[in-house]
Amino acid sequence: MSSSRFKRITERSPESARSLELLGEYFDKAAKENRLGRLRLDPIRIMRIGKVATSVELVSLISILLSEHVLKRIVVVESPLGGAAAEYASVDEIPEYIHDRLSDTTLHVTPDKLRMIYVAERE
Repeated sequence: MSSSRFKRITERSPESARSLELLGEYFDKAAKENRLGRLRLDPIRIMRIGKVATSVELVSLISILLSEHVLKRIVVVESPLGGAAAEYASVDEIPEYIHDRLSDTTLHVTPDKLRMIYVAERE
């Protein structure tokens, strides 16, 4: 993730400038440490990194990062054992039942088993 990319995004979204700057610094550091492709951020983590004060600001910030292709959304189906039983690009892709490879059982997918995470997109 380049600083110049975040600078362009910040210019288009001045209301989120400070949060975008903080996230840009975080992504730059991750890139330098070769861990950008492994970043998996939940909304709370994004909120902390960007020092976002309200849920409205968080939704706005995530929307900006998604529309600018900085992040992509992943829907995780949680295993009862903890961790991801499966991951999908959208809720529409999720079947009613999946094989939970962690517990080697069939899992009925219900809303309480879903979690959103965000991963960095490639430039």
